[in-house]
Amino acid sequence: MKRTLAILPLLICPLAAQIPRAQPVNPALQAEPATDYFLRGKNLYDSAKQSTDLLQRRSLYERSASIFESYLSSYPDHPNAEMAWWYLGNSYYQSGRIQDGKRCFSTLLNRYGKGKWAAAAAYTLAADHYNRGEYAFAAPMFERYALHAAKPEERPRGNYFAGNCYRMLGRDRQAVAAFQKVVQDPAGGLFASQAKLALGHISIKLDNLTEALETFESVINSNTLAKYRGEAALHAALTATKIDQTDLADRYLQLIMRTPGMEEYRPDAQIALMGNHYAKAEYDQVIRIFSASSSKAEGDKEAARLMIAARAYMKLNRLSEALANFREVERLAKAQTDLAFEASYYRLLCFFQIEGRHVPDQVDAFLQLYKRTRKDDPRIHTALMMKAETLFANRQTAEAAKVYSQIDAAAVSAKNQPGLFYQRGWCLSEAGDFQGAIRSFTEFITRYPQDKRVDSAIAKRAKAFVESGEPAKAIADFDTLTKPGVPEDLTSYAWLESARMRRADGNIDDMIIRYKGLLRNVGTLSENLQAEANYWIGWGLVKNNDAKNAIPFLEKARKLRPDAYRKHAGILLALGYFASQDPAQLADEINHAIIHGYQEDIPEQVLQWSGMQSFNSGNFAAAAKCLGFIASPDEPRANPKEVWRYLGKARLETGDNEGALTAITNVLAVEDSTAWKADGLHDRGRALLNLKRPAEARIAADEAMALRPQGRTSAKLRILIGDLEMHDGNPKKAAAEYLIVVQFHEDAEIKPEALWKLVKAFESAGNSPEAEKYRQQLKAEFPDWTPPVK
Repeated sequence: MKRTLAILPLLICPLAAQIPRAQPVNPALQAEPATDYFLRGKNLYDSAKQSTDLLQRRSLYERSASIFESYLSSYPDHPNAEMAWWYLGNSYYQSGRIQDGKRCFSTLLNRYGKGKWAAAAAYTLAADHYNRGEYAFAAPMFERYALHAAKPEERPRGNYFAGNCYRMLGRDRQAVAAFQKVVQDPAGGLFASQAKLALGHISIKLDNLTEALETFESVINSNTLAKYRGEAALHAALTATKIDQTDLADRYLQLIMRTPGMEEYRPDAQIALMGNHYAKAEYDQVIRIFSASSSKAEGDKEAARLMIAARAYMKLNRLSEALANFREVERLAKAQTDLAFEASYYRLLCFFQIEGRHVPDQVDAFLQLYKRTRKDDPRIHTALMMKAETLFANRQTAEAAKVYSQIDAAAVSAKNQPGLFYQRGWCLSEAGDFQGAIRSFTEFITRYPQDKRVDSAIAKRAKAFVESGEPAKAIADFDTLTKPGVPEDLTSYAWLESARMRRADGNIDDMIIRYKGLLRNVGTLSENLQAEANYWIGWGLVKNNDAKNAIPFLEKARKLRPDAYRKHAGILLALGYFASQDPAQLADEINHAIIHGYQEDIPEQVLQWSGMQSFNSGNFAAAAKCLGFIASPDEPRANPKEVWRYLGKARLETGDNEGALTAITNVLAVEDSTAWKADGLHDRGRALLNLKRPAEARIAADEAMALRPQGRTSAKLRILIGDLEMHDGNPKKAAAEYLIVVQFHEDAEIKPEALWKLVKAFESAGNSPEAEKYRQQLKAEFPDWTPPVK
């Protein structure tokens, strides 16, 4: 990895930087064929460099190489020949002909050994050797590049990479000499810092720790880039630790942790700092350092960093955070190593302490990895205990029993005997052997009445009695759990399960008592169970013909769980409001049913009563909805006449004249009463007039009058006939009809309408005095009346 990283800068940036500026003979002053030929190759080369299309670029480099090859063949001694050899070599390189390129660079070095173009060729060959790991060949080429560098800043670059090559070869003396040239070079720049770092590492290798520390400190105290200062600080800290200067080491590690640009070295700095504080039992400090930076190391180094943090989290009882870090250590560390085994064990311990759901699976994986090679390790048996206890806590008792048998069950102490009876009862119950479970639990309850698990055993035995068809014994156990002193979760279980059992048995009265006991005695009941209890209490009361008292329970159930009880509670609530003769609430309930699409499940009797009540209270829209659900257009005679009659009137009032006409036609087809038939004909006439069908409306009105109706029907027909006369442009005839109503009918609903229309008729007839007279009468007798909105 170091080799690849080190050479990347050689391949990406510096190659282009090493090209000396081309200065061919000025063609304006000395035009000649050779110069023109050279410039043709140079132009193609420049075009290739600027091209973004890879295929086109390669083609241009190939063409450029062809020109330069011909040029050098024809003009080998031309002043531009030295440049041409470099351009030819690089054209070959860029077009994939590496060996041809190297041949050109070698020729250039042999013929023009000290020129700037030879230096550029040396650099390219050096990079090629370096990439191949041929450091012995690369080093002298880098030195040659430095010796004949075209620019001062290129000199330290060559010496630095030459030093790297010698260092790779283990030739420390020559490496030191190359790095010293960089440090002493006025143009050393960033390479000077890198060279000092290399010199420091060589000093450590040679056990010159004080000298190494001084070298690293010189980089730390310089104005170089933060990443170089960070590397120097890390190695200065490690070196200071070796010579027992721990305070100085901590100072340099803290410098890395807080300085921007040194992020690359923070994981190593963290590991060192964390290890120091963990050894002193300063666990909060370990976590503070760990949390201060998000930088990560790699491989075993990262695993070591995370292990220290995980152990510190565990010491602080921050188990979830410890678990996550142990898991990451396992991922990074190699299997079967002590680090991996230790991390896996501690992760299981954390998992068990926080009651993780997957402890058994985790233990199985742990045992699969380590049981064979570490079978006598106490931590293997501790892991088995974790699995067994977790399975038992999760009520996977049969599986738990199998695991307990692996933990040396031959020597069970008296202390563990209660657990065996208890576990056996659970195992048998889960396996479906309910009689065996009853016997085991009974033995446990009888022998160990003070055991804290007795209540749990009674609850499990009660369920076994239910499954065995012994309800009386089950109820006795459930009732034992409803007494004071029993944990609330078991009390809740007893009330709930006994209520459900009674519901299944059809014992509605006792079911209601037990659900009420659940609500009354359990304060921490979940909303789901509250909803269940309230619904079934309401259901039971409805079944017992006490629908009125069921209302508050059903409303509560639906409020708590609308998704589960919206429809079923809504239907029962409709029955409750019907039973309590509460038309407003019933209308709201039916509207709720319409919104949520279960109105068809509400009994027709309830819908009809609600529709009639809505009509009488003036809520014609609600009346039309309710009665419309009952009405059967395909079989009109299947519905009571009242449904069609009041459906027609409600639709007439809401402006649904076509719908009203259908309903009125259906009621007239079956109507026997003369009075009601006249009423229906009036409604038909009104609907037809509203539909702009006055001729048919008059026929209906005449048929109705022929039946000699009385009272309100007669008055309404007079108003209808008056309206027809007004429609036909006969205001005087209309006034005569309205006047009959005004003079002979005192109905508070009809008379003001007749007065209002009489005023309009006189106005249309041009009789202003009469119009004013009746306007004043209307105002005097019905001061609060307002005309209907059309």
